[in-house]
Amino acid sequence: MSAQLGPGEQDRFATMLGWAIFVTFFILFFNIINLPRTPLGEREGMQLWHDSLGWVVGVLCLIRLYWFAAGPRPRPPEGMPEDSFSHSRAILFMLVLVFAVEFLIGIFYAWGEGRNLNFFGAVVPQLVETSETLRISTGYPHSALAFYYLMLFTIWLVLGWWQNRKYGAGWRRLFPGEKV
Repeated sequence: MSAQLGPGEQDRFATMLGWAIFVTFFILFFNIINLPRTPLGEREGMQLWHDSLGWVVGVLCLIRLYWFAAGPRPRPPEGMPEDSFSHSRAILFMLVLVFAVEFLIGIFYAWGEGRNLNFFGAVVPQLVETSETLRISTGYPHSALAFYYLMLFTIWLVLGWWQNRKYGAGWRRLFPGEKV
């Protein structure tokens, strides 16, 4: 199936998933930045958005992880060695994996805090007993993974810059789209 794809191109489903993850996470990122700066009594609306967008990003990332394995494998752009292309794809895979893991940890963190999750107003009931141990053991990794995906994103951008400079791979491939 990957023989149908031209060099440096990916299939339409992967492109749509990429854009959906990019746009949803971009909105969620502004929520992530502002949530801790909001006074405790005024966070309910922001928490609803955080939970809801987290669900969307998480589910999209789980689907994208499946598609990394099951979908057609893109070939490197013209002039780029397979090893260099595989390196950038591995970083992208890890970034999506971290988003998916953070989503799953976030669910348990919310339950550890003793609160129901929201999905655009629909309540997702608490399935695990509230406990301080659960809150701490999931809260710290949930926060730490945010710094980790920022690091991965930076490495991915630097590698993309280097690949563009060395192989002429193009900047457009760093954004969601049919170019990879």
